[in-house]
Amino acid sequence: MFVLPTFNFGVVASPTVPPETFDTATLTDGTNLASGSNIFTFTVQPSASISAGSSITLSGLTGSATGDGSVSLSGAGASIFSGSAGSWTQSTGTLVLTVDSGKTLPTGSDTVVTFTLTNPSSGSGVTSVNLSSTGFTTASISGLFLEAQANQYNIPDSTDQQTEATILALSPNNPAGQVTVKFGSDTYDLYVWDGSAWYIYNNDFNQIGQFVETTNTEATILASTPEAYTIEQASDTDDLYVYDGSVWYIYSNDYTP
Repeated sequence: MFVLPTFNFGVVASPTVPPETFDTATLTDGTNLASGSNIFTFTVQPSASISAGSSITLSGLTGSATGDGSVSLSGAGASIFSGSAGSWTQSTGTLVLTVDSGKTLPTGSDTVVTFTLTNPSSGSGVTSVNLSSTGFTTASISGLFLEAQANQYNIPDSTDQQTEATILALSPNNPAGQVTVKFGSDTYDLYVWDGSAWYIYNNDFNQIGQFVETTNTEATILASTPEAYTIEQASDTDDLYVYDGSVWYIYSNDYTP
């Protein structure tokens, strides 16, 4: 009798496809001022393009005072994502960005967006944030995010400028963890009160231009053409305006008392 041999071929497994990665994944924040508006800059480049309807998720940004809802995006890459916005969940510190219809999140070049969250009133922040997407290895982004640092200076409104004699006769009450800083209207020096004594920082610059003591509205300031290097603080914006002889430069006040 002839017996046919038998063979045990077993089960052939499907090949495993390795996950994609994020070639670029960075996140920076703009300020650590307690309760301040913090502008984050997020840069991403996937190793493979991510198609419309798919999403990427930043998670771990816990501690922000921003409530649940839509967070607007700005920057060159904002229009890639649906509504130029992300979906924010406060409790988990999660921001989901969904690729808009007809768009892709490209590979081969970085995509940069910015978004704003409100810092907490206190806290040491978080040091790691995760970036994830289906089919991708989760990337860990290191840094210091959403730290809440108290304003270290108790700087009065510019209308509160006083002469040196008047300043030195004062004994102001400093807020906790802060010092008081004043500007001498007759000396152009800075005066710092540490709670027991005044420290004077002399202005050794030969002054060009002027510091305007009486404030005007932004519209009035921008319509004026004063001496070069004039500095004004607007009464309606609290921003500083510096005139270089041809144009005004605006320095925004992002402090929330």
